[in-house]
Amino acid sequence: MRPLTARVQFPVAILACLTAAFVLGAASVPETSGQLAGKSKKKATKPSISPADLQKLQLRLKETQKAFVDDTADLAIEFEKAGMLEESKKLLQALQRLDNEIPGVKEKLKEIEESIMTDNPADFSLDVSKGWNDPIARVEKGKPIRIQAVGKYRFQIASIAVGPEGFPTKDVRDVNKNVGLGALTALVVPIVKGKPGKPGAPIEIGSGREITPKESGFLFLAVNAPPGNRCTGKLDVQISGYVKPPR
Repeated sequence: MRPLTARVQFPVAILACLTAAFVLGAASVPETSGQLAGKSKKKATKPSISPADLQKLQLRLKETQKAFVDDTADLAIEFEKAGMLEESKKLLQALQRLDNEIPGVKEKLKEIEESIMTDNPADFSLDVSKGWNDPIARVEKGKPIRIQAVGKYRFQIASIAVGPEGFPTKDVRDVNKNVGLGALTALVVPIVKGKPGKPGAPIEIGSGREITPKESGFLFLAVNAPPGNRCTGKLDVQISGYVKPPR
């Protein structure tokens, strides 16, 4: 992976775009003050500046814009060295919005995002016999997390009477038709005014997946099995990324 150097080359095309944006922005300012005061609107006049002086101003503009990109790249690197990865990521994203082709930015941003996702790992054993038990973490809206799992467990269904409607699913967390039967499944229960709200849709995790919660709240894990199951065993699970202890 190519590292981001302290000095990033700023494409001339972007300089031109920014220059045009500055000019258009200045030209588009409405002249309302005269109208509000009852004065007639003055006609716009051409700037009284020589071509040589105008060229000097444009050169200064380009230098200023390039200095901005260089300083932003330097600052992103310093934040990374200080372990403040989220701040570094925001600065790199700002550069990427200017131009997705600035050399080194895309690669460095991907590296930072991977570092964030592998940061703050938590390992534990999930007892599949307990179903949806206690929350394993708190998650934040729009902040990605990574869940990985390994191991084997025994999937067993109890001998119970079932009608033509199939297994009862009064709780949406019991069995979900959009999740593989027996698959490791995640569920986020949002916190509304300090209390648990309506659970979101179950998300199939399987052996591993990155998810971005749509709401802030508690993260639950269980295997997708019908009520009354007699599943036994444990899965080794690791969660990382934007996760916090449940309490």
